[in-house]
Amino acid sequence: MLVLSSTACLSPTDEVSVAAQDIAPLQATERTPPTPPPPAPAVEPGVRAEAVAEPPAVGDSAADALQAFYRMHVRLKASGLPVGEDLARYQPMLSRRLLALMAPAARERDRVIAQAPGVKPPYIEGDFFTSRDDGVTTFKLGKHIVRTVDLESFEIEFSYTEPGGTSRWTDRVQMLREDGRWKLDDVEYGGYRQDGSDGERDRDGERNFAAHGSLSDTLRQSE
Repeated sequence: MLVLSSTACLSPTDEVSVAAQDIAPLQATERTPPTPPPPAPAVEPGVRAEAVAEPPAVGDSAADALQAFYRMHVRLKASGLPVGEDLARYQPMLSRRLLALMAPAARERDRVIAQAPGVKPPYIEGDFFTSRDDGVTTFKLGKHIVRTVDLESFEIEFSYTEPGGTSRWTDRVQMLREDGRWKLDDVEYGGYRQDGSDGERDRDGERNFAAHGSLSDTLRQSE
């Protein structure tokens, strides 16, 4: 006797029930291709490319905020007025008054860069937060004066070490409390004394310190 399977006798118009497991392998192969990652953003020349960090956690005192500022400053080694992502790191730690003074200086720097490419623009070199143009290697808080409930000043003993030796000097930094947070409001340079005589010189007798005055005085020259 000839036995035919039931499926062999189906006509093209007959319905066929297919088990779900029979189509599972087909579904697995029909995958949407992965979306390509977005192109990396262009990095401004001279600006660090890492993500902008949150303001460093500090304590409740002006001394804590001051030490946090200069720890960051020593680490970044920013030359001139901070720009780009460096500026984003400095901004939360600077007073509104100081930031307002920095704005016209930054505009003057950018104007010279745009209009006179062959001319060295102002505010792109030197350490504006200490007396010495080369910056600072170490710092130590000194004499502390409470001027008002929201205004304090500190003497800071700085040093800068190079192969030929170490220079040391003392600046005075003013801290202001704004919106419940202590911020750097000004730096009084100590590399030159107020009487006009030279402060400490380096081993070659060269004046590597800023002129006497303060950070705010230097920035006002751009107004």
